[in-house]
Amino acid sequence: MPITYLDVPPGLAVEAKRRLVRGIYDALHEAYPFPDDVRIFLREWPADCVSQDGKLGSEPARPVFMMHVPEGVNIDAKRRMLKGINAAVAEAYDLPKFMIFMQEYPLDLVSLDGGLHADNQQRVEAQRKVYASD
Repeated sequence: MPITYLDVPPGLAVEAKRRLVRGIYDALHEAYPFPDDVRIFLREWPADCVSQDGKLGSEPARPVFMMHVPEGVNIDAKRRMLKGINAAVAEAYDLPKFMIFMQEYPLDLVSLDGGLHADNQQRVEAQRKVYASD
């Protein structure tokens, strides 16, 4: 279920974007291997649309990655995932101070097609098995 947003400056070539999202996907999928429904939205912001420290367009935009994920991943799996995401972004962009923000949700606060994930026993069991093995 990971839903993610990467806010970056524009200009990265399509092939570099493919490598970038593959690296991010691999890191996320290792931590959240079920079901295979990882979404990565790239949001490109020109310099005149980004203010940092109160100055508009004064420097290259510092990338930010925001992720919405299920609760339950242990701390070591999170560390591996965050290192993998950071490595993918660092390879694609030569930009400083890359931040990642993680928002975790219990399954009773996530809905798919109008039904709570918490009510999907197959999903609950799959998550229990994966996280119990960490």
